[in-house]
Amino acid sequence: MRVSIDIELNDKPGELLKVLTPISKYKANIITIIHSREEIVGGRVPIRLVIDTDKEKLKKILEEIEKVAIVKKVDGEERAIYLDVVVIGHVVDTDVKDTIDRINEIGLVEDLDLIMPHPDKESSAMMKIIVKKENIKKLCRLLKEIEKEKNLLFIKSALVKG
Repeated sequence: MRVSIDIELNDKPGELLKVLTPISKYKANIITIIHSREEIVGGRVPIRLVIDTDKEKLKKILEEIEKVAIVKKVDGEERAIYLDVVVIGHVVDTDVKDTIDRINEIGLVEDLDLIMPHPDKESSAMMKIIVKKENIKKLCRLLKEIEKEKNLLFIKSALVKG
């Protein structure tokens, strides 16, 4: 069966090879590779792979690719959701690193913009989070938990499809 896989890779030498290795390992046939360097955003380059393989091998290939890249779509079906979250409160004082680390256990904080008007005043941050579609509810529960624990306010965007 022919399958289209849309991924995002870090824009560094050797990253594409990490994705192609499991395809070779499971003896899938590469039909097309589109490497869209002109569309780099946030240090990530979009790649579209079209491969020919069976369902069992595809599952194994995707598991290995997800260890080194963000799989956005498989045959047009969304697998990763982009979420913009504004955080208001004492973001830094409540250990922003802890907040990011906890979110990264479920998704990935891809970008963080922090505004600190004065050390005694509340700060705010804008986080761009990538999360697997099946983990969105788990992420929302975590954000509510962190809100209560750290007295922060999380304002989530409508789901932005990537």
